[in-house]
Parts: sequence; C-alpha cells; structure tokens
Amino acid sequence: MSTAVLNLWAKIQEMSLSWKDREWLAGKLIEPIADDPETAKQKAYVKETLYRALDEVERAKRGEVKLKTEEEFLAELEAEETK
Repeated sequence: MSTAVLNLWAKIQEMSLSWKDREWLAGKLIEPIADDPETAKQKAYVKETLYRALDEVERAKRGEVKLKTEEEFLAELEAEETK
C-alpha cells in the first residue's frame, strides 16, 4: 500500500462523515476510470461497426439486401489486406 493511500485513509478516518457522504465517497472510489481518448475512439468504432452489421442483417431479413457468403467475405478481407 502506498504512503499516499495510507495518508488518505487516515485523513478520511479523522473526518466526521454522514452515512450519505460515506456512500457518495465509496461510489466515487469504485467508479470506473474514464478511458483515454484512443480507447474511447476504438470502443466507439467497434460499437458503430456492430450497429451497422446488425442493421445489415435486419435489412437482409426483410429482403432489402443480399448478404455475402463466407467465401465472398473472406475474399474481400484478403483483398483489403493486400492493399
């Protein structure tokens, strides 16, 4: 345990915190840390890609588009990799 964390804990113990304040503090301590900009950008890209893929599946179910076969899909991926 770092000295900073131990000092913080000692300071918190000295405080006269209400139950509500303790709950608030606990919530802040376990709150997930925000992603760095690059991670957030990657997550947004993956999310958008999944939404587009699901939309395409729904359109295919309605007969609006024809989905590629596995072979067509893999050939397209190979072509993208060679560019």
